Amino acid sequence: MYTPAQLRDRLASVPAPSLVGIGDNVLDCYLHEDLAYPGGNALNVAVYSRLFFGADAGFVGILGDDRFATHLMSVLDELHVDYQCVRRAHGPNGMAFVSLDDDGDRRFVGSNYGGVQRGLRLRLTEQDFAHLESYDRVHTSVYSAIEPELPAFTERGIRVSFDFSDDAPAGLLARIGAHIDVGFFSSGALTESQIDDLGQAALEGGMSVAVVTRGSRGASAYTDGARAVATVAPVGAVDALGAGDAFISGFLAARAAGDDIDGCLEIAATAGALACTYRGAFGYPVEAGDDARAQLVRRYESV
Repeated sequence: MYTPAQLRDRLASVPAPSLVGIGDNVLDCYLHEDLAYPGGNALNVAVYSRLFFGADAGFVGILGDDRFATHLMSVLDELHVDYQCVRRAHGPNGMAFVSLDDDGDRRFVGSNYGGVQRGLRLRLTEQDFAHLESYDRVHTSVYSAIEPELPAFTERGIRVSFDFSDDAPAGLLARIGAHIDVGFFSSGALTESQIDDLGQAALEGGMSVAVVTRGSRGASAYTDGARAVATVAPVGAVDALGAGDAFISGFLAARAAGDDIDGCLEIAATAGALACTYRGAFGYPVEAGDDARAQLVRRYESV
């Protein structure tokens, strides 16, 4: 069992990367605590890169104009994550709602459909591209609606990593694989052979590296002619929310440092374990209150 200090010592050996997250952001509202924590894949990957590796990190996305968006920006200020190209729109910020099940595990139970992000899409300008080109890598996700911009990234030589999660639309990999350097997938209920097939399909689609996370079973990474497997780093977990995003941050940091896929997986597992020692994705909660609960308009189950 690793301590947080031991995990941090291991990550300290990795040079600071340069990464900008683009797209999704939310406040994860913990109904049982009445607290809302900043989160969202694209934002988390940028924040973990800064928090765990001292990265030159940035975030580009669409925020609301409520107090939760203001809190999120204040957290980015405190962590020194650049957000100069963020857009703000009138309306609520994206929110996801979390409750505890009978076993004490956290479960997503609802959302506000992404708040202001639901009806809007980032349309990047020349100024945006100039900003993005100042980083070594762009990270985005299936929840960020940035796919129409990916060909422009390729034309400009911008390296992109993409989180497909476990619910990407059918055919998405085939449509965008040629524009992705590193693709991340969640395996869900896939068998070992199906995981291997997914990894190979990603490589055949044009990716340099494909990584399939398998929850408590660890992760598999694929490159041309090579496959590596990692186990989960044992830690006294406080909250597993965000662990997958921290895993991505660790993998990308190690890849930027020139590690092979075995080394990348080791650093990724270490970062994922460290994220489990934080409440929420990476802490920094704000009181949720009635104005947060009023945003629970999409329910995944009864709460």
